[in-house]
Amino acid sequence: MSNTKTRNTKTLVVTDLDGTFWDTSLQAHPATLEASAEIVDDPATSLLVATGRRRNSAHRGLVANRIEAPAVLLNGAVGWDFATSTRFHSAPFEPHDLCAVLDALYEAGVVPLAYSADTRAIATEGITTSVGHLESLGSDLVWMTTEELRHEREILLMGVLGVEASHVEVISEELAQGLHAETAAYADELHPPFSLMVAPPGITKETGIRAWLEYAACEPDRIVALGDGGNDLEMLAMADVALVVDGGDSRALALADHVIAHPSVGGWAAVLDHI
Repeated sequence: MSNTKTRNTKTLVVTDLDGTFWDTSLQAHPATLEASAEIVDDPATSLLVATGRRRNSAHRGLVANRIEAPAVLLNGAVGWDFATSTRFHSAPFEPHDLCAVLDALYEAGVVPLAYSADTRAIATEGITTSVGHLESLGSDLVWMTTEELRHEREILLMGVLGVEASHVEVISEELAQGLHAETAAYADELHPPFSLMVAPPGITKETGIRAWLEYAACEPDRIVALGDGGNDLEMLAMADVALVVDGGDSRALALADHVIAHPSVGGWAAVLDHI
């Protein structure tokens, strides 16, 4: 439970970052920043981030855009309250599930990056994810052997970014066949063309959002969710109002109550019309 006074939140705004709040420049449009500040300053509304990003990269982006908000990270596997430096949620792989997913990925010819609760991004020999993705990890990137990775605890997510769509689709289908894991395959603007994330069973952005609601003792009258990708589906489905970026994943658009413009032109600011 949060040790800070709970706001009398009537509307919770939950937003994805990449492709929704900001574009590939990682700089939000001025209209978006103005709208988000209005939400943060209004005692009747609260802002929550829900992203596939890890803690350090999400925080750097939020700070650069002058945004103060708690975050659901790694597609719902962990939650972090930046204001109090508190981890309010964590859902790592069980050891046997971790090994089973690694075996399935290796058999499919994929060597994933593994994300740890302590912010490490763990790579092993033959890593499949794109070079650009690896370079973006900075000091969070560590290398170890496959056997060492199998014995790691608190692995929250595994993924490959910047791979071909056909490869992602085949892997996603294979993992869905009775394996204890949650998969999200989606077009990736930041690391094109496609990416695949594999989380523990039942873990999605919705999981992290519900954990934040419990942590913050928050019972909003409505939830407004903004997203664009294949990792936003559960979040959009749980929302009272779902706002989806024009040109986003077709599955996300099918869940949209309203379609908003691309973040490069400040489409996010339309959220104010639905609060």
